[in-house]
Amino acid sequence: MFKKLLNPVKLLVALLIVILASSFFAATVQSSFFSVKVEAITFETENGELAGYLYTPRGVDNANPAPAVIFTHGYLNNKEMQEIGAIELSKRGYVVLAIDMYDHGDSSKMDAAFSFYVKSLYDAAQYMYDQDYVLKDADGNGMIGVSGHSMGGFSAEYAVIFDEMDFATNGYRKIVTSLAVGSDFRYVFVADPTSYFANRSSGVIAAHYDQFFFDNDSPAGTGSVIYKDYTTDSVGLEFLGRTASEVTEAGVFYYRDGGQRVIYTPDETHPQNTWSLESGKDTITFFERAFSFQLTLHNLGDLEDYGITTGSTTQTWWLKEAFTMIALVALFIMIFPVFTLISKLPVFNKANGKDLTLEAPVKLSNEKRYLKGIIITLATLLSAFYIPIFMDRSTAVDATNGALSGLALLGSALYYVMAGAVVIAIAVWIVALAKNENKESIQTAQKVSLGSGAIIFVALSFRWLLTHPTILNDTNYWGAPSVNTIFYWALCSAAIILLVTLVAVPMLNYGEEVENPYGIKASLVQVGSSLLTAIAVTTGILLVVAVVGWVFLTDFRFYTYAIQIFNSSQFLAALRYMPIIFIYYFAAAISVHANTRNMKGWLADVLAAFLLAGPVVLFLVYNYWVLYNTGAAAFPSFSLSAILCVGLVPTLSVAGIISRRFSQKTGNVWTSVFFNTIFFTLITLANTIVYVIAIA
Repeated sequence: MFKKLLNPVKLLVALLIVILASSFFAATVQSSFFSVKVEAITFETENGELAGYLYTPRGVDNANPAPAVIFTHGYLNNKEMQEIGAIELSKRGYVVLAIDMYDHGDSSKMDAAFSFYVKSLYDAAQYMYDQDYVLKDADGNGMIGVSGHSMGGFSAEYAVIFDEMDFATNGYRKIVTSLAVGSDFRYVFVADPTSYFANRSSGVIAAHYDQFFFDNDSPAGTGSVIYKDYTTDSVGLEFLGRTASEVTEAGVFYYRDGGQRVIYTPDETHPQNTWSLESGKDTITFFERAFSFQLTLHNLGDLEDYGITTGSTTQTWWLKEAFTMIALVALFIMIFPVFTLISKLPVFNKANGKDLTLEAPVKLSNEKRYLKGIIITLATLLSAFYIPIFMDRSTAVDATNGALSGLALLGSALYYVMAGAVVIAIAVWIVALAKNENKESIQTAQKVSLGSGAIIFVALSFRWLLTHPTILNDTNYWGAPSVNTIFYWALCSAAIILLVTLVAVPMLNYGEEVENPYGIKASLVQVGSSLLTAIAVTTGILLVVAVVGWVFLTDFRFYTYAIQIFNSSQFLAALRYMPIIFIYYFAAAISVHANTRNMKGWLADVLAAFLLAGPVVLFLVYNYWVLYNTGAAAFPSFSLSAILCVGLVPTLSVAGIISRRFSQKTGNVWTSVFFNTIFFTLITLANTIVYVIAIA
């Protein structure tokens, strides 16, 4: 037994070394090679408690204050998403605070949905203003900048408004500069919001391909996923203090009300703002020019007087991304040796059935191989086509021509699927009975009846889903709105997967005796042990995540995709969602098991990943290829959900490979279904907004 464990142990140790080394180097970059002190802090506010990372450059203290900048994230993210500004400005000498907004990360929860962003940055600004290491002028004006992405940008704009309101009574401003990223003034519900910026230095990063904003002039209903230029938009011009008849350029500072105004227009999408060298350069340039202007305006000298380096936009944040990506990949690979080791221990080994990796792969005939390829291709195209329909839950009848919408049309088509299942079952029974009670024919008819019954049950359940698209809308119970959208899509996708698999498997296995073709045959002991194994593997992996987060203050991240440890409210929310997503991973595991059980090697892993992630990748490529080539996406109204799809790709790819490898080892799908459900639900809830609202 020791020899069998040796290779998994060696791999596990090697992966741990890679994770620890990568996390150490990521933390080194985050601290700008130990020139900046990075610490996790929490502080009380009048609205609750905010959590964040405080970046204090060497030499800055109460006796040697410096200008400060506060960053925050967008609707579905957390403080780690603001690493560009945090790393690049702190290493240049600014004090930086990156916060979790209320209802996010480790900050406290609020009593009302969608109220988290209004006061988050202003509460943080008031905290920073009270710190002696933050620079102020003789009149009490604080040298503080605020910046946020997406709804964090709205929080920055609200912070300026609240600060200006307070200025009317106290005579000083805490905030002297602001940079809103990926957010215009559409959701700032204050009359004439641009009039509150006064003599501050304020900017907006308004990407040309932002999926939401910066096109306030287009008629309603045209869709927001289009090319736009905020320097020609009426709201952008008003912000700059310009008119439509004047030539206005991106990146040029204009002057209004004694302050500075600028708009940057990178060729990026909304989430790219948080992972972009161009937006990073614009952020560095903006705060350098903004604080230089404000220090002069308030008779505080220049940036060099406070040890702040200027003149360079060289960036190192991407090195941290590289190291956290290596750690992320190593963490995913670690799942497999941890599973191998745990599944050999007493109790846990009862989850194992027939080890399919020991079987010689069975080659399909050319006809069946071609048929399998056709079925997978058609199912992928169908699933890709319905992604925007499932996520937008478009069930209404088109008012222009009375035609049924996507979901309603599919619901009608399911009647034909059920009718076909009934006709086939009846036909098989007629043939069986005509053979004078031939035992083999009767058994075949019984199997066909069972399969037809399963198809009818899935079709009926699917149709119920299509006619009840609001089943996950109660945010008092389902507290993560973005997850609600994804999980409704997952339920509908599960139905398609099951229907296709139930039809295809008998066709591909016709004439062959394949034991446990769907991978669901298992004893109650095996199923129970599978659950325990999944819990143990999840605990082991997340323990590594927790230790790395605690020691290095880093996570496992690439772009907008990250694995972090969860808090208590996120854990409780995850428990509510697990039964829902279990259905999807159950269907996905059956499909992977049926389609890859006769395959070996990396090609089987690729197919397993494609079965789950292929439709999403196909949809994203098509939607954005059309956007970049025509100026309008194929689905121009599909904004937030299209961004959510990006995060599905790594999750579904890894889940597909896990489904294949676990089921190959255990001979059934149950361990993979339980693990994917528990692990991916926890990491999903740890990286999105979770409302905790008391139910009256």
